[in-house]
Amino acid sequence: MKRKTTQDTTATPQKQPRQDPVSCESCRKKKTKCDRRSPCGSCISRRIDCKYGNNGPMASSLGLPPSTQVVDKPFNGVPSSRPIQARSSCDVGPSRSADDSLITADQLENILMGHRIPSALPAALREELSGSQRIQATRPRSDSASSNFLSLVRNVGSVSLEHPASIQLNSFLPSEGDALSLFDYYHKHLDYLYHLIVPASTKRDIHALYEAISHGGSGDLNHIALLFSILATALFYQLLSTESSGVAENCGRETAFLAGAALIQSNYISYPTIEGLQATMIIAHHLPTLTLNPSVSSLFLQGGIVSQAKSLGLHLIDHPQVASERRQKGFDSGEIELKRRLWWDLASYDWLLGSLSGPQEWTYTIQPQHMNVRRPWNIEDHSIEDETELTLSTPTCMSYTVHRLRLAEICKDMIDAVSPHHIQGHDVPYETVLELDCKFQQAYSELPAFFRFDQSSRRQFASLYRERPEIAWQRAFIQQGYHSRLCRLHRQYFIRGAKNPRYSYSHVVALQSARKVLGIKRIMDEEEPVFTPNSSFLWAVMHHVFMAAVTLLVDVCFNWDDILAYKRKEEVLDACRLLSRAQQCSSVAREGINAMMGILRKHWKQEKRTAPSGEMQAQLPSSSSLDSALHNQSAMPPASDVQDSKNNQFDIPVPVHAIPGHGQSMDLGNFESGPVPLEDFWSQMLDESAHIALDTPDWMDLLTELTNATALSE
Repeated sequence: MKRKTTQDTTATPQKQPRQDPVSCESCRKKKTKCDRRSPCGSCISRRIDCKYGNNGPMASSLGLPPSTQVVDKPFNGVPSSRPIQARSSCDVGPSRSADDSLITADQLENILMGHRIPSALPAALREELSGSQRIQATRPRSDSASSNFLSLVRNVGSVSLEHPASIQLNSFLPSEGDALSLFDYYHKHLDYLYHLIVPASTKRDIHALYEAISHGGSGDLNHIALLFSILATALFYQLLSTESSGVAENCGRETAFLAGAALIQSNYISYPTIEGLQATMIIAHHLPTLTLNPSVSSLFLQGGIVSQAKSLGLHLIDHPQVASERRQKGFDSGEIELKRRLWWDLASYDWLLGSLSGPQEWTYTIQPQHMNVRRPWNIEDHSIEDETELTLSTPTCMSYTVHRLRLAEICKDMIDAVSPHHIQGHDVPYETVLELDCKFQQAYSELPAFFRFDQSSRRQFASLYRERPEIAWQRAFIQQGYHSRLCRLHRQYFIRGAKNPRYSYSHVVALQSARKVLGIKRIMDEEEPVFTPNSSFLWAVMHHVFMAAVTLLVDVCFNWDDILAYKRKEEVLDACRLLSRAQQCSSVAREGINAMMGILRKHWKQEKRTAPSGEMQAQLPSSSSLDSALHNQSAMPPASDVQDSKNNQFDIPVPVHAIPGHGQSMDLGNFESGPVPLEDFWSQMLDESAHIALDTPDWMDLLTELTNATALSE
């Protein structure tokens, strides 16, 4: 029987024949999304041939100009080409494209497996990859590169939102003239603090980098990282003098991120280099307070830097076997001496930090027994290959480094001596304190004449200071380093020495050292050659100044009935004015001092609550001249080298009820209603010092917490 057919309009339509595939063969096999370009983004990122069927897209249909094809170098160090989208300089968010998921997958694959790929390659190819660490990218136009760099300076873009492995670093390089100008600023005004580069050699590398890029060649990623680290440091301190702290911090942070991105793209963790190590040390030393992107911040931590230095063998430079192999193969004496300088800088930094409060207090990581490195020579950079060391009485570019290392070694001895007592919770025996004091005093007496402040030495080396101002600046830093450590050494017995004759030496030395720290800061502000940048921009300086001022304040509070109390109060207020001037000219000092003042205010309020309520001791009389000095903020003389800018004014509102002379004295418990000028707060503490029941352990806790208040770079 023939089946009857009917027309059913609701029936499911007949399935059309399957169309030809439009994805490439590789994406179909891997079941991944294909952007249907030729070649597609997935094949480009995986570095494989991209094949289509008959209906595949034509190369002309990509819609991307040839200029958008760039070559990047991901985590595994193998060059790869991928398309990128042009981005506006005003776009502060990450760029989005159709193949974001593919790029993200490839980046995650490189993060997890990239470090294993070189070890899986044939030996010949692995050596070629590890030895060349180059960017396979054509240089963009110089005007666009300079424009991108200026966008960082002008706080327009936020490159740190991008993935560090996918950034086209060359597009953010400044013009060669701008780069050399910033390099000169770093060399003249910042490098003298640590001297981590040989200027002539680094300048040659910068010239070679721009020369190679200008001819359409490639640039060494590690040289680019070193250049970006120098640019970040120089820009940060230059902009602090002319712009707001926000602009300076943003520019320093973004440029430091580019340095980290260059290190990541060069696979620096697996294949460290001297230039990469220099880049990380420069940022760690000069920009420790900046909050960097987490993707690169670990590169600039002290522990990681020491680990990379060991990977380079810097701790065994003068091992007999290493020295023998070096003589057989030939070597560059200048490069070897640079390695010694870098290693000893890490060691001295480690030991100096261990002598300060914080998580690293009374500890250090670099053990002298675990290294074989000769001390760096006291020699000029241009004579580094002559291998002829000069006497320590001869000023050179390495004089400060050598004497800073001597101070750091004594700090290491101090840690070894007092650490067992602190770990057990016991007081350090006074005999141990006196022994360490002898070591500090002996080393201090061996400082050369050009690092001294006595009148004879200052007259003798006046011409040297004019010719080489960095020697005068280094003199101030080494002096402050010694006196701040002496003050800290005697802190435990400082207050006891005011009442107990057995510890009177600690009381005298701590006060002398605190006064010298403050005197050195006044010299930095008022005498030639003027510090550039201003010393108030360096928190390592201002932290020691604040601690010295608090030492004098504590002494007055414990000895309010002393016959010279009036004079000591005026001394404390003079130190307070020094801090106020620093607040006016430096946002770095202002933020750090405000943080420490919060701690001081908290402890003072606690002491007030524990004071006897029924017994009020008589305050010392204060003359009208002292009252005028306490509350006349406008009478404070400015420092000669303070450069006030429109963004660095220190204008703090004061509640009317908290101003002396408006019916009542200031109430320290009401400061939350609004901040008050620094000098008013300190003067009120001095006036109320006679009413406070003080105890030595409480003030020891205060001094320790103040030292922990903010990050400190030595």
